[in-house]
Amino acid sequence: MALQVTTVNEYTKYDRQYKITIGDYVNGDGIELISTEVDAPLQITFNIEKSADTKHKNGNSGSIEIYNLNPEQALLMDRKDIEVALYVGYNNRDGMKLLASGNMTKGKTVKHGTDTISVIELGEGYVELTQARLSRILSPGQTVGDVIETIRESMPGVARGSIVGTNLNSPIIGSYRLSATAKEELDKITKAYGFQYHVTNGILNVTDVNGPNSRSVVDVPIISVDTGMIDEPFQTTEYLKLPKGDKRARYGVQVVTALDATIVPSSVVKIESEKVTGYYRVNTARYTGDFRGNDWQVEIQCSEMTPDDIDVLQ
Repeated sequence: MALQVTTVNEYTKYDRQYKITIGDYVNGDGIELISTEVDAPLQITFNIEKSADTKHKNGNSGSIEIYNLNPEQALLMDRKDIEVALYVGYNNRDGMKLLASGNMTKGKTVKHGTDTISVIELGEGYVELTQARLSRILSPGQTVGDVIETIRESMPGVARGSIVGTNLNSPIIGSYRLSATAKEELDKITKAYGFQYHVTNGILNVTDVNGPNSRSVVDVPIISVDTGMIDEPFQTTEYLKLPKGDKRARYGVQVVTALDATIVPSSVVKIESEKVTGYYRVNTARYTGDFRGNDWQVEIQCSEMTPDDIDVLQ
């Protein structure tokens, strides 16, 4: 459910909340920070960037800054690849939702005035995607979807999400060898058969180019002045490089709204504004937060959906 407000900036009055887990907190090998369980929660900031297609990058990633951990807690910054999860939300709405989870690719602690700042660089699915090589040969008669699922099964920490697309049932030619990392193999198969893919919050999603992860628009997030939209959406010049007349080609729209962790790449949102109204597929999302500052928002780049893409009840 979207955050209900009566003015564009009223969302800033809502009590923000966060939870951060680093390491195996349950078994005593990590920490858990919950803003609502202490009288003076630590200051945090974050910048998380996600894309519906991660073929040409290392994956969805971002940074989290935590102020004034105690010396023992700060030692966790030396634990490369340790698991990290960030949950965010509002005290008086639906609580916290998972915004990002993955591995710490780099950590450090720096001094800034009287503050000690622990900086975490986070890669979603980083270890699963890059740290092990597959060794498997698929027999003739398997489909593209079978190849993708075999790759996913090689990543125990990555669940199956929405895997949809025109060419999923296409048979592979002869046998198919998997001998690289999961990311390299996903890059190869999705490029060859015209898919986009990303790992978000421990879930693998695969779609057609500019395709939504679901045709259903029931309960999709609504972005409007009443739900925290900041400024009027506007069209961007970004245009998918596809052949002339390709129905997947769309002009883009950019919009900024109150932080909502349910807005994720390849999902559909509904925008309601004076100049832009309709259903849009999220291509990229940048989530920024400053627990004691102004930022607590998400900026999305999206593209228009048509009746060929989604099912809209009249």
